Amino acid sequence: MARILFDVGHPAHVHLFRSAARLMQQQGHTILFSALDREIILELLDRFDLPYKVTYKRRKGRFALPAELVLRTLSTTRIARQFKADLLMSFGNPTVGCPAWLLGKPYIALTDTEHAKEQHALFKPFATVIATPDVFSADLGPKQVRYPGYHELAFLHPDVFTPDPAYLQPLGLTLGDPYFVVRFVAWRATHDVGQRGFTLDQKRTLLRELSQRGRVLLSVEGDVDPEFRPHVTPFSPEIIHHLLAYAALYVGEGASMASEAAVLGTPSVYVNTLTLGYILDLQDHYDLLFWFTEGSAALEKVRDLLATPDLKAVWSQRRAALLRDKINPTPWLVDLANHLLEDPHYHP
Repeated sequence: MARILFDVGHPAHVHLFRSAARLMQQQGHTILFSALDREIILELLDRFDLPYKVTYKRRKGRFALPAELVLRTLSTTRIARQFKADLLMSFGNPTVGCPAWLLGKPYIALTDTEHAKEQHALFKPFATVIATPDVFSADLGPKQVRYPGYHELAFLHPDVFTPDPAYLQPLGLTLGDPYFVVRFVAWRATHDVGQRGFTLDQKRTLLRELSQRGRVLLSVEGDVDPEFRPHVTPFSPEIIHHLLAYAALYVGEGASMASEAAVLGTPSVYVNTLTLGYILDLQDHYDLLFWFTEGSAALEKVRDLLATPDLKAVWSQRRAALLRDKINPTPWLVDLANHLLEDPHYHP
């Protein structure tokens, strides 16, 4: 049996790979996660009882990103060598691809982010296979393989996830209580430079109007503005998808949580000047999500949705249509990994 190294640099990556890691363990493989120490990544790995080693602790500063690129690459190389990894897998990143190349091991790079062009250029030379959703609009060359699904379905497909209303109780909620999940991002990622979402006044308006209709569960990346703190409700990070599933509405600037809400059948309003293939697919083909490049139009859509009767029932039907078309990517990904372990030159 083989030794598989999964690298995670964002909380969403823990969810993306945890089911694949469990399945490969069941098949007899040994797994390890190499993890960037940022936000709640380590907490999630602990909660899901996934073995890991830390590659790097994210820092701030003018030269933070170049330093991270070099030091994470060195650290991941050391971890992979000590672990004796036979295959490496991550969301596309040169800090994983370069170690795989140095060790002569196959590397599966996943991506669903078209605008991360600099990152694509850095990891493409090292990837054995680049796996993307079939709605990913960019052409990444002969190494690219498309599958009919989204990253979010790797952990939110009904085969692997069933929402549990028991998780509402510790927050003082019961099934049927109207509540809303709101997410504001920090705009510090490399692809966020020059981008925008809600203005400060629009955030105030959004939270005020939602609060008049129910409870607001606010999630904020980075520092929290003092006036918004009353809406921030602490909860264990692994229950967020249960909360999204029963929410009346999701509104936010982060694409990951917007798409997670949508595939769970919760109306989703996404505000960001950046878009992605899967966001457009959820909007244009399934009407599960609404994308806006500025906040005023998003606020109008929120008001329209709040005035719509039987909103969740309508979204449940739309979600059913999506699930008829899309796969759970986890078995597909594990099958790809096993083929590469047998033949490092395998290409579907």
